[in-house]
Amino acid sequence: MIGKYKIIALCTCRLQDNECHQFINALHKRLTPMGYRLFVYSGCSDTREGKENTDAQLSIYDLVDSSFVDAVIVHTDRIKNPTVYANIIKQMKAAGLPVIVLGDRFDGCLNIGYDYNAGFANVVEHLVVDHGITDLHMIAGVKDNEFSDERIAAFKDVLTRHGIPFSPDMVSYGDFWSIPAVAAVEALMQKGRLPRALVCANDYMAIAVADHLKENGISIPDDVIVTGFDGTSVIYCSEPTVTSVHVNDDDVIDVICDSFSKMFEGKDYAGDVSIVPQTIYNESCGCTPTKKENGAALFNEQHNLFYRFQNENIILSKASATIQKCGSLGEIAYAMRKNDMMYGMCCLVKKEFIDESVNPEQIMEHGFGDELFLLYDADLMDNKKRQGEQFVQYYMPADEIIPNLEHFLEDGRIFIFTALHYLDVPMGYLCFYFSEYADGNYYKVPQTTNVLNNALGGLRSLRHQRYLLKQIDNMSRIDVLTGLFNRRGFLIEYSKLTEGSEIVPLTVIMCDVDGLKYINDTFGHEEGDVVIYTVAQALKQSCPSDAIITRFGGDEMMAVFKSGPNGGNFQAMLDERLAQFNERSGKPYKAAASVGVYHTDENKKLSFEELIKKSDVLMYEEKRRRKSKA
Repeated sequence: MIGKYKIIALCTCRLQDNECHQFINALHKRLTPMGYRLFVYSGCSDTREGKENTDAQLSIYDLVDSSFVDAVIVHTDRIKNPTVYANIIKQMKAAGLPVIVLGDRFDGCLNIGYDYNAGFANVVEHLVVDHGITDLHMIAGVKDNEFSDERIAAFKDVLTRHGIPFSPDMVSYGDFWSIPAVAAVEALMQKGRLPRALVCANDYMAIAVADHLKENGISIPDDVIVTGFDGTSVIYCSEPTVTSVHVNDDDVIDVICDSFSKMFEGKDYAGDVSIVPQTIYNESCGCTPTKKENGAALFNEQHNLFYRFQNENIILSKASATIQKCGSLGEIAYAMRKNDMMYGMCCLVKKEFIDESVNPEQIMEHGFGDELFLLYDADLMDNKKRQGEQFVQYYMPADEIIPNLEHFLEDGRIFIFTALHYLDVPMGYLCFYFSEYADGNYYKVPQTTNVLNNALGGLRSLRHQRYLLKQIDNMSRIDVLTGLFNRRGFLIEYSKLTEGSEIVPLTVIMCDVDGLKYINDTFGHEEGDVVIYTVAQALKQSCPSDAIITRFGGDEMMAVFKSGPNGGNFQAMLDERLAQFNERSGKPYKAAASVGVYHTDENKKLSFEELIKKSDVLMYEEKRRRKSKA
């Protein structure tokens, strides 16, 4: 529960399909007045059986959080993969959430099943009883397919019940596809065995068969009756309209809403409910049509949607290229908001996405963590713009889900969540919160998600490549033991320091470890390395932050900067830091070093060798002085 609203999570897939988003809209309209809000967690494509462990889009179901979700609906006939939806149901039940299962059966859940065989039998029964047809032929799906065989059995049962002899040659196979279905009917025509009624296993075969018969001068339904199955929208604009069978969303939603009333009152809600798909009576069997759509208008609408989809793909592809060229995370948000394509949505990424040192192909930690980075929010950006302010990305607690959630809950919106992933690695998620739910908005969900998967994934790979190149460059310029510049790295930085025509006065400090040979010979080279590292760090801490410091020999180091302390003070600072190390290290030796400080005053730029030569003299003088005092 969030505030005063109970949260219903719907786990589904392919919400761009008409049947899916029509169900979501119908469910949303019923739940909202009841004080519920719908959170939809959806994959964009069919989940791949056998590939569950590498299908990163499934990470979106990890986002269902029992701390605020009150009940879960799992749309198994949309997700399709039994391994995936069984795991979702197991996790939800383990979290103590009530679960409604659509299309399959699990113990302890409310299981809403669809008796497709009874629905198919009803349309055959309608032809036999209401139209008196005894000469029927079935265009089944794929041979030996489970669903196809079940419908053949239902067809046979109805015929047997009414005393109509059944034989295997009363069934042809159309593979659930128009071309094989037409071929099957053509074969019947060639043999002179065209029946009085053709019962098709889906609508697409039925429409293709009816069109083929009409092209051959055969009247529908006067000469041949044709029926379909599934109740797709095209049956209402075909000529004639096609009799079919479909699951009524309202019947399913009635059961869901009644069960919520029970479960939230603490009553037992679990059990099995079977819904028989309804027959849709239309012209292809001789009945008065349930409804009739304007085919030209529907074609025009689909045509417009198709060209809109194409144009949007072009724009989004350009946006993808722009995103991958962004030099900073801040630029990404404005690249996404450009052209007003990515509206009504926000983008949250995991911490690993921000860290360019993390390999983008590395499997990230399960889940989304306690904190997420708000990379983009369309509404927040628009509000900031109206106020004359800049949108600033920030980290937000994961339990806040999206910015401005309370406002959108009051507004009664649906929240649609999809996973961001690249190279099968989860990166975060998108949340779409459109103010209106037109078909085009639903198509936009997978369209936008896929573009951003590639754009942000590609950007992340490029950022990681730049990071690796930088690391390689550093390895070629940095001394491994001390972390100081090696000779190559020093020369690069020194050229930057002295570039231009102006002569820059410099302070050069030469540093050499005292007694290193004794330490190496007595205690080993590992201890000698400890001393070298210790002196290097003391030198670094004693110099200004902009100093260029190099180790150019075994125990020889040099620092160069534009200004600095005098030699006496510098030696004292170095000695103090080394004394602190000696006091706490417990080593049987003392770390010490001598320095020479040289201030350039020549009216010319000194080379690396000249810097060493001039400061070396002073350093060895200091070394002799320290030895004479010892």
